[in-house]
Amino acid sequence: MLRTGQQSQESIGRLDVVLAVVVIVLGTLLMGENVYAPEGGLDVPFVAVPAFLVVTVPMFWRSVAPLRALGAVIVGLTLHTIAFGLVVRCGAVFPELGVLAFAAAARLDTRDAWLGLGLTVTAALVAGIGEFLGFGVVSAGIPLVVLAWVFGRVAHSRGVMAVELRLRNDELREARDERARLEVATDRAQLSQDLDELLQRRLDDLARLADRGPASLQDGTATALLSEIEETSRATLDDMRELVGVLRSDDGAAAVAPQPTLTSLDALVVRAKGADARLTVDGNLRALPAGVELSAYRVVEHLLDALDDAPGVEVRVHFADERLELTVRGPARRRGGQVSASIARARERVELHRGSLTTRTHDGRAEAVAELPLLGLA
Repeated sequence: MLRTGQQSQESIGRLDVVLAVVVIVLGTLLMGENVYAPEGGLDVPFVAVPAFLVVTVPMFWRSVAPLRALGAVIVGLTLHTIAFGLVVRCGAVFPELGVLAFAAAARLDTRDAWLGLGLTVTAALVAGIGEFLGFGVVSAGIPLVVLAWVFGRVAHSRGVMAVELRLRNDELREARDERARLEVATDRAQLSQDLDELLQRRLDDLARLADRGPASLQDGTATALLSEIEETSRATLDDMRELVGVLRSDDGAAAVAPQPTLTSLDALVVRAKGADARLTVDGNLRALPAGVELSAYRVVEHLLDALDDAPGVEVRVHFADERLELTVRGPARRRGGQVSASIARARERVELHRGSLTTRTHDGRAEAVAELPLLGLA
């Protein structure tokens, strides 16, 4: 995550440790060579080797605080130069400065990134003051660390664009979900109006048929009239059932087919997540009340909706003595309105039977465990 200011991340990462160890080893070998194979007759004491740690150890804070790490390198170089004079340091210092310049440019905002570049160039100049090889190596090293800083700014820009793109995608996804909800609400409002018009029309028809009752008793057509009233009433009930079924269904389809049960889970899992999805049923298998089986089916259906459409989906149904356990695992979908709504629907179904639902996400995998009590239902 990109942040402004000094703090780039909360703790030292594994890559920070690896890079710091490499720079420390490189600096130790460099100072050891200065001690045991001095050039030009310079006398470098052995203490220069451990003392060089003040220059290389700040590498650990490459990600946590790159500006402070660069400041610590400047201070360490200054102290080491004052204490030990002209020695070769560029072999460890310039790789370290390049990495720190890239980190400051990639992880900090514009103002602090430019400050990081200034500190990097300052550190390179301080290194040149105490460099046995002179400013020739510094004049070649500064362009390299500046180039590393430029690459860092390019990485920063791409990171900002990636973050903005994710935010836009989340906004578009939420807008799409909201539009879908509004469309469903509009459709249901229209269905409610159609239902009201249907009832008014059919009740008027039944009222007219009822008004013909006295006359039918006189001319002997009462039986035919009652048959017509029965047919009209049945047609009215059928139409009402279809409209009410649409209003009550979660997906807008007419709920006139037989209610699904646990035996329908296999088809549901394959239809929702593909042939790679796996369903496991174990325990003391037995028939359950229709309401429990319907709720169990709906819970699994909603939890599958909360998973991403990718391989690795697993559904487990365990018939325990006192409860029915439903476990759904799979690749986690990015949090959003659809995920929250699906989990909320599943939780409502579970709470209807005084059960429990727990969910967790780890390493890109989501898991939900629902328990429906079966005491007193046998």
